[in-house]
Amino acid sequence: MAYLDKAVLAAAGFTDVIEQRAKSLTMLLSGVEGTGKTSWALTGPKPLLYMGTDFGADGVIQKAQGQIIRPMGADGKPREYKVNIPHEYRAFVDRTETDKERQAREGRLANFVHDEFYRPFHADYVSGIKAGVRTVVWDTALEVWEYLRLSVYGRAATNRDDLKTEANAKMKEMIRLANLHNVNLIMVNRLKPKWESYDQNGNVKWRMTTEQEMQGYDKSPELVALSLWLKMTPTAGGAPNFEVTIKKCRDNATFVGQTFPSMPFEELMGMLVPGVESWE
Repeated sequence: MAYLDKAVLAAAGFTDVIEQRAKSLTMLLSGVEGTGKTSWALTGPKPLLYMGTDFGADGVIQKAQGQIIRPMGADGKPREYKVNIPHEYRAFVDRTETDKERQAREGRLANFVHDEFYRPFHADYVSGIKAGVRTVVWDTALEVWEYLRLSVYGRAATNRDDLKTEANAKMKEMIRLANLHNVNLIMVNRLKPKWESYDQNGNVKWRMTTEQEMQGYDKSPELVALSLWLKMTPTAGGAPNFEVTIKKCRDNATFVGQTFPSMPFEELMGMLVPGVESWE
């Protein structure tokens, strides 16, 4: 096996140094309602910054172990990123407006969501990373993506390629920010029933299947090192069974497709990411 001389590499502006695997990862944690997504996410390495856009944390976050950090609102209470969009910015089927009026309304909607959601969310996210948190949880990433998209240019971002590109870039930048600073990012997401548009004869026929698919930002699976799907199976008269299926594992692809009993973050990562001895 041939090697280039290190001095030659250095002179040319290259290096062959392989750094130790970082003690961090970006991941998707998906499941339907009641599968323990938030509870599992809160087992991540501490201190943990919890950024909630959902309504399901109360009653769960109190049971978490270790230091859970939340941004503080002006009222001194933990901030929750729930946006109440004014009635006049919403779109209705019976609305009569010109294209110019619609574009102006979409612009006002975008400005509102940018100021009420994106700016504080991004600022808190960056501040948490700078403060030294080990893990950030977005609960849920679906709302993060929907609000971020609206903050670009209202609902018009779904129809214009240039606005789609800008929204995609902003989402990617936030996801990669955790990776750049060696912080774990757990993006909690929901699953929804998968619909198929064609029958066996190729005819258009929309129908709901028994399969599930992820909601939200469709490029997320490309940007993460790990994707987990959680499942809960009720049992007669006993505790329900919680399971985790490995959908993506960049560190060890042999686990993809396998299902295991649900276990806390560090225990599961000890199996899936053996290159990290400690996540502290």
